[in-house]
Amino acid sequence: MKAFNFPLESLRTLRKQRERSAQQRYARALVVCDGAARVWQLAEEELKTGHAMLVGELETGTTADRIIKLRTWCTVLEIRRNECAAAHAEARRDANDAFRLMTAAAREREALDRFHEKSHTLWQRAFQADEQKMFDELAVQRQSAPALEKSRLN
Repeated sequence: MKAFNFPLESLRTLRKQRERSAQQRYARALVVCDGAARVWQLAEEELKTGHAMLVGELETGTTADRIIKLRTWCTVLEIRRNECAAAHAEARRDANDAFRLMTAAAREREALDRFHEKSHTLWQRAFQADEQKMFDELAVQRQSAPALEKSRLN
């Protein structure tokens, strides 16, 4: 009997490659998401520092010009923080999309792997049945060989 040959092996290879690619994309998306979260956190801390400076100046008493400059700076920091928050939200969406693609690719590969296993199991059973049939035929031939020998001698 021939060796096992899975007719969809090339598709199986492509599915494995697609899954690996999706895993790498997801890993990159997580790195980007973590980076965006750190930048957002830094912007948040910078805004808190700006507000603390503004409150400090207001408590100690300062000129209106200085208060306007600090308030304008805090507004700039708020805008920056909001932009960072939006970038983080987008990075999270991208990571979620990449995760969905990765799990879909894994499911597709797993389905093909299950089909491969079933096909291989069926082939093994057929191989074992053919092998058993061959052994049975050999046993029958061995048992009939002495009988043939006796009949030739008579």
